[in-house]
Amino acid sequence: MSHSVDALLEMIRQPECSDRALMAMLDLFEREPAALSSLLILAMEGRTLDCDMLRAAVELLPDECAAEVYRLAWERFKAGDSNWLVAEISLQAARSAPAMLHDDWEAALRLSELAELGGLFWHDLPEGMGHRWIQQAGTAPVAVQRVTRNALQASGIAELQVAASELGEPSAEPWGTIGLEVKSGREIRTGRALHGSSGLHLRFGAKVQRVQLAQSRSAVRRFQRLHPTWVGGDVQATARMGGRLAGCCGICGSSLQRLLELDVRLIGPCLIPRVTFGLCLDCPDTGESGWCHGDPVYFRHDEQGLPCAHESQVFDARIVPDDSMVLSALDVGLVELPGGRWEPVCHSGGWQNYSRVGGMPSWVQSGMHLSCPDCLRTMFFVMQLDSHIPLMDGSLMQWMNGGMLYTFWCDQCRISGHYSQYS
Repeated sequence: MSHSVDALLEMIRQPECSDRALMAMLDLFEREPAALSSLLILAMEGRTLDCDMLRAAVELLPDECAAEVYRLAWERFKAGDSNWLVAEISLQAARSAPAMLHDDWEAALRLSELAELGGLFWHDLPEGMGHRWIQQAGTAPVAVQRVTRNALQASGIAELQVAASELGEPSAEPWGTIGLEVKSGREIRTGRALHGSSGLHLRFGAKVQRVQLAQSRSAVRRFQRLHPTWVGGDVQATARMGGRLAGCCGICGSSLQRLLELDVRLIGPCLIPRVTFGLCLDCPDTGESGWCHGDPVYFRHDEQGLPCAHESQVFDARIVPDDSMVLSALDVGLVELPGGRWEPVCHSGGWQNYSRVGGMPSWVQSGMHLSCPDCLRTMFFVMQLDSHIPLMDGSLMQWMNGGMLYTFWCDQCRISGHYSQYS
C-alpha cells in the first residue's frame, strides 16, 4: 500500500499527468479504500501542489477513516498551515462534521475567507462571539467585514443579522433581504426554515446513467461511477418523472410535463401527501416568463396535487414549435447518503450528481428563494434538477444551456414556483 501511495505522490510532480494520476488513485481506491487516508495525510505533510487527483480523493474518502484525516487537517489549519489541501479537507469537514470545527470559531471564520461556509454550519455560533466579531470588524478591511457579515447572516440570530448588515459594502434592496434568507435558510419575518437538513439524490437506472456520464472524459467518468452521489446510499423512496399532464401552460397553451411526482412529506410537513411538479418545455425562446430565461414560473395545484398555470401567468397562446422536448417517463430512486458532505454551498460545474430532493440548495449563482404570488411568504425549497435529466430522444435536458432548475413550494396556497440558473 505504501508503495502505491508513494508512486501516486511522485506522479503528481510530473507534468501533464492529471488523468493518469486520477486513474491510478481510483485503482488504489477500488483495491483499498482506506489507503486514501494515508495518501491525503502524506500529501498534506509534503505540501503537494494543487491537483484534481487529490481533490477527488477528498471526496471519495470513506466515512470510517474520514474523521482522522479531518482532525489532522483542522489541527494544521488552526496552527496556521495555509496549504491548499489542508484547507480543502477542512472545508469538507465543515460540511460533514461541523461540530469538529466548532472548537475554534475564529479559525472557522478564517477558513470561510477561502470558501463560504453556509448551510447549517453557523447556526451554533455563540451569540457573544458574534457580537465580539461585529466590534472587531468595524475597523477591519472591507474583505474581512464581508466574510464576517456572511457568517453572522447565516447564523439565523436576528440581532446579529441586523448588526451585520452594516458591515462590508451595502446591499441594495431587495437583494439584501433575499441574500439574508439564502445564507440563513430561514424566513426573515418568522424564522421559519426554508429547507430541510438533508437531501435525497435522484438515482436513475444504469442505462440512463451511461447517457448522463457519457459526456465526461474517461477519467472523470470513472470517478463519477465510484462517487457516492451517483452509486452510493440507500433508496428511501421512488418518484415518477416524465409524461404529459392535464394542466396547461399559461404562456403557450401546451400541456405541462411531469418533472417529478413525489411524497412531499419526505422534505417537510405538507397538507397534501403527494404533489406533482410540472413544467412546460414547449415554450419558444421569446424572452418572456419562460424557464429558458430564468424568470420564475408559478403553478397552482388542486387537492390531488396536480398543477395548472397560475392565473397571473395566463396569456394569449403563442406558436409552439414542432420539435418540443419531452421528458422520459420513468421511476427515479430517491437515495439517502450519510452526512452533509454532498451539499456544497455553491455548484460550479463539479463532478457530483447534483440532482436531489430536499436539503439545502446548491446555488449556481447568488441564490434566491421565490416568494408565493398569493400570500407573499417565502417559499420552501423542494428540489434541484441538474442538466442530466433524460429526454425521450436520448439526449439530456439542458436548463439554460447547462444550468440548474430550482423548484419551490408554498404549502399554505398549494403553489409551486420554478426558475433556473446557469454559470
